[in-house]
Amino acid sequence: MLITTKKIIPNIFTLLNLFCGCLSIIFLQSRNFNYSAVVTLFSIIFDFLDGFFARLIKNENPFGKELDSLADMVSFGLVPSVIVFLLLEKKTPIPFIEYFSFFISIISACRLAKFNITPHNNHVIGLTTPVNTLFFSSLSIVIINHPILFINKKIIYLITMLSMIFFSCYFLISKIRMFSFDFEDFSWKKNKIRYIFLLISTFLLLTLHVMALPCIIIFYIITSIYFHKKLKKKNS
Repeated sequence: MLITTKKIIPNIFTLLNLFCGCLSIIFLQSRNFNYSAVVTLFSIIFDFLDGFFARLIKNENPFGKELDSLADMVSFGLVPSVIVFLLLEKKTPIPFIEYFSFFISIISACRLAKFNITPHNNHVIGLTTPVNTLFFSSLSIVIINHPILFINKKIIYLITMLSMIFFSCYFLISKIRMFSFDFEDFSWKKNKIRYIFLLISTFLLLTLHVMALPCIIIFYIITSIYFHKKLKKKNS
């Protein structure tokens, strides 16, 4: 009985992730971006915990893997598209342009499917769907609560949002090796860049609060591109 209970623990966290994803969509229907961001954060936590416990009790099985992808498709595939859809709706001069937001869902589905059939390594290739969702979720709070930061001209706003959709889709399926936080040890020499990144991120969070999250994720992607190019140059 105990063994059976242990086996379902990761799946419980996966279903909690899915439940939070559904809640996020409900909040978005009433344009409550703040509550949506909170439950999205819980989705990310539960997504981390299901993988953590699956590895801990050595219960990584095909059913759990498929269930995890289906939950992620809602929480980290559909949610960011709905966020962008609402941020674009009735705010651009071109009708129906907001439907381009669902390219994020389509590309997220492709990424999740590819993840299921690809052998896992210690490093991550491409931008993960939870990080991508965190970016758009935090961005929505910034736009709604600090509209003065965004240029009022609709065409510039449209170009900015479409660019974000494009880069989101590109990085989701890119072959860029993302910056890893797997510490082999805690020495400064081997982890100097990691420590600097964490220090800068902490400073941004303390000074800019929620506004810092999109900046940190962009900084993370830029850092990853730098290390990816450096690694390619080293191996060539």
